[in-house]
Amino acid sequence: MDRYFSCKDIYRMLSGYIDDEIDTMVREIMEEHIKECERCLSLLHTLEKTIVFSRETHRRKKVPERFVKKVYYEIRIRYKR
Repeated sequence: MDRYFSCKDIYRMLSGYIDDEIDTMVREIMEEHIKECERCLSLLHTLEKTIVFSRETHRRKKVPERFVKKVYYEIRIRYKR
């Protein structure tokens, strides 16, 4: 395997990196790149913060039951067979 990834390669694999879904060797190569590349490090931090923010927001806000029922019945009406 090539021991170098471009920024474009890193961008494509960041989600897998964050979710710990990539091979150990690939992770090590990515980490080497990220240590030396300020843009990729910044993107990684931004994605991590976005995920944390999204999870916190999701926990705090609950979709009103009335809205859930409305969407449910709209789907049933439109797609009734």
